Amino acid sequence: MIIQIANRVFGDPAKAQDWLNRPRVQLGGRTPMQMLGTKTGARRVEELLAEIDDDKRLGIG
Repeated sequence: MIIQIANRVFGDPAKAQDWLNRPRVQLGGRTPMQMLGTKTGARRVEELLAEIDDDKRLGIG
């Protein structure tokens, strides 16, 4: 489900995969893929994707 959300947010599977596999400051230096091992981590990745999506819609990101 997270991969599908990322694909939608970024509009390109390659960009989504790149984002999912790069360490993120917002995730304590872990990659989003590393965070998917727990419900809490997956929820945080989902929240981060929602923030990115909101920013894009507002023209911020």
